[in-house]
Amino acid sequence: MSSSNPYSATGSYDPLTANLNAPGELPLASQMQRFLTSIIDNILLYVVNTGVGIGVGLIAAIVGGGPLSREALSFAQIIATVIGLLVALSYYCILEMSTGMTLGKMIMGTKVVTETGGVPSVGQCLGRSACRFIPFEAFSFFGNKGFPIGWHDSIPKTRVIKTR
Repeated sequence: MSSSNPYSATGSYDPLTANLNAPGELPLASQMQRFLTSIIDNILLYVVNTGVGIGVGLIAAIVGGGPLSREALSFAQIIATVIGLLVALSYYCILEMSTGMTLGKMIMGTKVVTETGGVPSVGQCLGRSACRFIPFEAFSFFGNKGFPIGWHDSIPKTRVIKTR
């Protein structure tokens, strides 16, 4: 006969993990939620980075005094690419550090948390953002029975959960 009481409290109440799928599991976002979130965020970044590219090109043309030479155009493209990468890194880092959500996550009802349901650290948010630039990272989402965990989740030890 067991001496443990099956009706005793198992721990304190944590509202972030109150809607668990099963003991010890977070309510992970579905593959469709993650996919649609990615599309929304990428559209936003595409619009912003297009504006950055146009701005860099205009500045280069103004500074250069007219049409750009091949070398100047190549340099402007490199500058626009670097700025675009920094914009993407900043977008994900700033929003995920401050709110746990990007615009896409807000719309789709998801949020970034640690593997245990806590608030991710600055290092984890930077790691998530940097891991997005790993070649073929998007393919790391296949599998896991419709609740994907990609490299930019597993490497920094974070998860994306449903908030509604």
